[in-house]
Amino acid sequence: MTRGAIGVEPARFALLGAASGMLAAAAALVFHFGDVEVPRVVGVCFGFSGSGGRCEGVDGALYWFPGTIFGLLFGVTWLWLGRFDAIRAAGFAIASLFSNAIAVFVCVGLFDRFESLLEIDPADLPLSLAGAVAGLAGSALLSGVTRLLAPGTRLLRPIIAGAALGFLTPLIIHLEFVGTFLFYILWQGGYGAALAAALPRPG
Repeated sequence: MTRGAIGVEPARFALLGAASGMLAAAAALVFHFGDVEVPRVVGVCFGFSGSGGRCEGVDGALYWFPGTIFGLLFGVTWLWLGRFDAIRAAGFAIASLFSNAIAVFVCVGLFDRFESLLEIDPADLPLSLAGAVAGLAGSALLSGVTRLLAPGTRLLRPIIAGAALGFLTPLIIHLEFVGTFLFYILWQGGYGAALAAALPRPG
């Protein structure tokens, strides 16, 4: 395989990730499940304190749609390309769903902690830091599962990409509708390209 051919695949998967991000943002903006009650960690609310002692996160659509859409699109594509069989494609989709849900949980929980600790207004830095840690957690989990499904997958590049792109999380707050689309297009496009580049080359 030539160097030119090697470079094409990440670019194509960047476009696939951008398409996934568009669909994820649209689904999250259109469908609303209500704020999710999140579990306490060692008795501490890693979320927002709600009425009746509830520990709340954000709308359920943000937990489920982005990871599900990304996992299905990439899993089916890799199945079609012969990289995964049906079981591995399904496993990747499920891992993507839960990786995103965990990332959102981490982001919500750490944002509240970082905001209290840093006391910066506006809260761009606390949210960026929380997004970076959440991106690190989510991308590490999904990249690790991908390595189990496709032995030889390199971990460093997609994990760094996930963490670095997590710094863009304030886009969702500042630009709202447009920012939600920008964030998911950039995050899923960038991470998708990095993960595709990290996969072992077909023999």
